Amino acid sequence: MESENIYTAIAAKLRQQIMQGEFKDGAVFPSESELTKRFQVTRTTVRHALELLVNEGLLSKSQGRRNRVQIRKITKTTWNFASFSEGMRSAHEIPVSKVCKAQIIAADDGSYFNLVRLRGIKRIAGIQFMTYEDTKVPLSLFPQIDRFDFSVVSLYETMRKEYGIYPFKGESQIFAVLADEFLAKSFAVTEGYPLVKAVQSIFDREGRLVEKVSIVYAPELIIKLTQDAGH
Repeated sequence: MESENIYTAIAAKLRQQIMQGEFKDGAVFPSESELTKRFQVTRTTVRHALELLVNEGLLSKSQGRRNRVQIRKITKTTWNFASFSEGMRSAHEIPVSKVCKAQIIAADDGSYFNLVRLRGIKRIAGIQFMTYEDTKVPLSLFPQIDRFDFSVVSLYETMRKEYGIYPFKGESQIFAVLADEFLAKSFAVTEGYPLVKAVQSIFDREGRLVEKVSIVYAPELIIKLTQDAGH
């Protein structure tokens, strides 16, 4: 019986090639026979490696047909939402935020407060981080927002209570990414593990852009996007 380390190593190599775009979305994936010759292993080992990729959602499998790559970029998904803190509290969890960076930056369209955080929950066994968020908030709408400690207070609650601005809905593009060394350590996964990244634009009820944010999700986090119902 082939070692488990062999087929997991093959899966890791193929996963990296998929995520780096060597196999395009919808493309027919190499057959078991082709991969057997390429890696000089048994068909059973290749089959186990492919099963890992199918289970991760990187390949689609149809009866009697070749596997296909299914990394898709979802664009302009619109939803109404609550903040991470609100969502975790509603699930009876204790939200935790670790500020990695908090600074004022300049851009072509104005100055922004750049806030980078790890977000997670506190449990008896310790803190489990669930998202890595890189946020940019326009100072034109939120002057001096950098004075708040966002390891303690909620960004959206601060927007509402201190500035009278209510984040309402967002548009998102969703990508597949590979965990780098920092994310692998933060999410307790192996380096190169496939993760989901959302690049979002958040608007208030008047349609003003209140936040640009990039979020990488830990594998354990279930993302539920509810289509905008107009309320």
